[in-house]
Amino acid sequence: MIDDKLSPRLVLSVLAIGLLGFTDIMLETALNVSFPMLMTEFKVTSSTVQWLTSGVILLTSMVVILSPWLKKNFTNRSQFIVATVISIVGVLIDAVSNTFVITLFGRLLQGIGGGVGLPLMYNVIFEQVPEKKRGTMVGLGSLIISFAPAIGPAFGGYLTQNYGWHMVFWVVLPVQIGSLILGWATIKQVSTIKEEKLDIIGWLLLSLFFVSGIFVIERISTHGLVNLLSLLMTLAMFVGIIGYILYAKRVDNPLLSPEIFKFKVFRFGIAAAFVAQIVNLTFNYAIPMVLQIVLLKNPQVAGLTLLPGALSYAMMAIISGRLYDRYSARLPITIGVTLMFVGTLLIAFIPINLISLTGGFMVIQIGAGFWFGNNMTYSVSSVPVEFQSSGNSIFSATTNYSAAVGIALAAGIIATFQKQAINVRELASSTHIGALWTFRVDIVLIVLAAILSLSALGSIRK
Repeated sequence: MIDDKLSPRLVLSVLAIGLLGFTDIMLETALNVSFPMLMTEFKVTSSTVQWLTSGVILLTSMVVILSPWLKKNFTNRSQFIVATVISIVGVLIDAVSNTFVITLFGRLLQGIGGGVGLPLMYNVIFEQVPEKKRGTMVGLGSLIISFAPAIGPAFGGYLTQNYGWHMVFWVVLPVQIGSLILGWATIKQVSTIKEEKLDIIGWLLLSLFFVSGIFVIERISTHGLVNLLSLLMTLAMFVGIIGYILYAKRVDNPLLSPEIFKFKVFRFGIAAAFVAQIVNLTFNYAIPMVLQIVLLKNPQVAGLTLLPGALSYAMMAIISGRLYDRYSARLPITIGVTLMFVGTLLIAFIPINLISLTGGFMVIQIGAGFWFGNNMTYSVSSVPVEFQSSGNSIFSATTNYSAAVGIALAAGIIATFQKQAINVRELASSTHIGALWTFRVDIVLIVLAAILSLSALGSIRK
């Protein structure tokens, strides 16, 4: 039974798990503003350096898929401890790394930790928090995690500019150690643990879909669809998802139940989340790139430019959660999609400068703070309890996957134009044009996300 009131221990356990996700996302956003510097140090292109983020997000998505199986077979505390230790090892590797390959390996270990931590936090919330307080707690969890992009760019830009990018990892290390201690002391178990065989075939099919999908986006955006590798990756993507759907219908306990998609509200909600997150991450990638290469700002300024927007997202996450509990989902979700659309228009059509990028991104992030957590809470809470664990995992996997797609999409479009540059002046001009095309694509995508989200609100809640 779930108590009617929130215990301090439960709140602290959500805080501990949230800190694992917080550090994972903060490292991601902190490194984004350092990409131009890392490109020079490691002698790699923008489409290669983005794998320090996309590769991690991709691996995180593959691990998130295992969340329902992990929930049934292992306690919340054991999952958290193992995930945090793996992430700490990755942080230590990157703190001393001096090559791109080793840095990527350390980041991938952090992705494994994040892949366990993100759905675990929401599993604890949906399992142990009463529904009438769920919006507030999801808002709290989102607040913890969303402070990562709030301080990540400024944090990463300042440390990179003054102490080098390795210092980012040294500063994160004690936060993860503190999270480990807090989680060990507070995380509890309320559901029964039972042994269930891991569905390897299902996991491989879903992983094939996720992996090939990222390569498809990156490949098409840089080389076009009409080439052998792009076509093979596209074929592999469809084989993965169609194969899993057919396979899941034949087994008793599929890793992620496709049956959840029979609920219209979930179908529309997850599709909207996928598209909106793509848009969100294109801005997180493109804006620092434009600021440094086009406007010639240093990483610290690039990070500070994103700070007002990211702080706005963090603040709105908890405020909008309370609005959800008091007025239902329609009010915060409608406000959110409207502001995200307006902000995207501002960035796409106002001439690019420091003020326009800062202001436009802030409007988008205020809208995102109203929308993301409430869309998830509404979509998952609207399906029967037996599907909610799968719903959490699908949302976590989709959010991470679409983030990787967004970064790969922005990186691919910008890299396509950068290839035409033969000197620094042409590099700035081509980066500017590539960013403008990225923002134009975002307009189409955010309109689609708004239509899907409002359709979810109009769906029958069954």
